[in-house]
Amino acid sequence: MTTKTQRFTTTGMHCPSCSMLIQMVVSELDGVTAAESDHRTGITEVVFDDSVLGSDEIVATIVRAGYGAEPADA
Repeated sequence: MTTKTQRFTTTGMHCPSCSMLIQMVVSELDGVTAAESDHRTGITEVVFDDSVLGSDEIVATIVRAGYGAEPADA
């Protein structure tokens, strides 16, 4: 198991409920051990097993929930 922590720039969040929704849908993905999203900063941070899940799948999950997302610059 290779644990990776990655930050994503997330757009379209306007309130704490938006953050909670993103955390919920991302946390349900296989391989995710933690997810935290902040509507004030527009950042979603995800800790995941990168042998099970890739960042593209995380972005796609956030987009399906109705928000924009892309990996944040390091």
